[in-house]
Amino acid sequence: MVILSSTKVKEAIEKYPELKDVLIDISPKFKKLKNPLIFRLVSRWATFSDVAKLGGLSICELLHRVNRAVGMEKELFESAPECIKEMKREEKPAGEKKPDWIEEAKETLIYDVRNRDDFFLNELIEAANNLKGGQVLKIINSFYPAPLIEMLKESGYSVYAEEESVEKFCGYVKSKEKATDENWLDKKEEFQLLDVRGWKEDPFTTIIKMANDTPPGSGFKLIQIFEPVPLINLIEPLGFETHVEKKGMFEYHIYFYKKLDTKVREKRIEGGRVPLVVQSATPVVYPVIMRILQSREIMDRVKLEGLKIWDKTEKHLAWIINGQADVSFSAVAAVTKIYQKGLNIKMKAVVVWDNFFILTRGYRAKDFGDLRGHKIYMPLIKSAPPYIVTAHLMKRFGYNPDDFEFVFGDPFGRPEEIKRLLVNGKIDTALLREPEASFALYDGKGDIYESIVYRDLWEKLYPNMGNLPNAGIVFKGEIVEKYPELTEIFLKETKKAIDWLNEHPEDSANTIYDIMGINPEAAKLFLSRAHFEYVNSSEALDRIENYVNVLYSEGYGSKGFNDIRDLFI
Repeated sequence: MVILSSTKVKEAIEKYPELKDVLIDISPKFKKLKNPLIFRLVSRWATFSDVAKLGGLSICELLHRVNRAVGMEKELFESAPECIKEMKREEKPAGEKKPDWIEEAKETLIYDVRNRDDFFLNELIEAANNLKGGQVLKIINSFYPAPLIEMLKESGYSVYAEEESVEKFCGYVKSKEKATDENWLDKKEEFQLLDVRGWKEDPFTTIIKMANDTPPGSGFKLIQIFEPVPLINLIEPLGFETHVEKKGMFEYHIYFYKKLDTKVREKRIEGGRVPLVVQSATPVVYPVIMRILQSREIMDRVKLEGLKIWDKTEKHLAWIINGQADVSFSAVAAVTKIYQKGLNIKMKAVVVWDNFFILTRGYRAKDFGDLRGHKIYMPLIKSAPPYIVTAHLMKRFGYNPDDFEFVFGDPFGRPEEIKRLLVNGKIDTALLREPEASFALYDGKGDIYESIVYRDLWEKLYPNMGNLPNAGIVFKGEIVEKYPELTEIFLKETKKAIDWLNEHPEDSANTIYDIMGINPEAAKLFLSRAHFEYVNSSEALDRIENYVNVLYSEGYGSKGFNDIRDLFI
């Protein structure tokens, strides 16, 4: 891969991870890139043309240095005319001048960040969001602020940037015209179309996915052979307004518009239905949640105000801590930690699935000893359960974890990224959880092996304890206290959903593959390997106690099971 001026830094780093250190060493102006947050933002938004501006370098000088570092300079020489052409294209067009709105501003707010080394990007974004009519934000920096400029442009702001001197770049941001929800029907025919007439499979999950993916201020159009009142009742609480037109005996056009203000409002019971926000820390329980939401027992009693499936597991904890989520599918280990903050939450059941696997590429490992000499890529961080459990198992089977080389991400090892590296042959050893483990085996086409299964090791160490009780259903305390009957119904329907998944893996795969963005065969493999199990917390206290105390013995958390027992009863 030849790196050109239009190449995104993110794409180059994914291909050549060593480029991160190369960039930081090129210019003193890049010292701020040592801040992981700043580096991730720059890499996501900036091209190498932007980086050249940031460092005060000529674009061709930069391109030759980075291509030389990755062994592609010969290929760049062959593309040198393209380098020069792209450099010229990036130059400011002749005759371009400041927009009139800069001079006509009623008030200019100035942020001079030239001497700041902290992470101030979120502060500038907030300042832009708070701009009022007639105000302009002026940002002074020592380099071209490419990430900020691109983020603001994508968000719909008018932006202008200019170089006043070698060490002074100024960016100007104009306040946005305030959008409203009025007259949204005038643009309804511009909505994305979803015609489900004649579909053999249930379109429920596809519609829910489209609703979740629809940004505020836009919408989608559904065509169905009947008026889907239950579906409308489900989607409206997610921040939508609806409009139904009957076009014929068997043709209904339903328009869904997501309002600009979609914040969860004060909860109040309407028509006997309790408002709930449901979330999951991981996509692994997609099939369970999708099945629950098709339960009449649930939807007759619940007004769904929000549904969120996180791809970055740590983010869901904020929703538990700030009380935004009423029901959460969460890791047992993470919940035990935040429970110690004094939160009023209850984990009423555990949902277990096969969750930790050492996968290898190009060789098979019979035990941990065969992993010596290989870099073991791990999800999350060293103080998180994947490594904690690994270290515990290694020690109990006679190995010293210090004799192995573990690799963690910056700042987190993301399972999806680790899976991609393994599938692409960039690494040969990784611990993966579900569903990424199954997806890696499917995409690996026989070159990736399931070498070590933690379920088997756990059973040898702790007979009759079953699989690791890795996740559970967490309720906000007030939900359990105010609506005990609803809590029990939700638990009952969760068990029924899991029983159905285990009995109908192929049917389940056909309903989830699209919303999970995977191949149907990969979905089938995942469901055949996950082995979902539902157990009431009161019936699994010995299993939970064993698991929590294992984590505690390895330094995870400040309290053992006896100190947090009330979380589970």
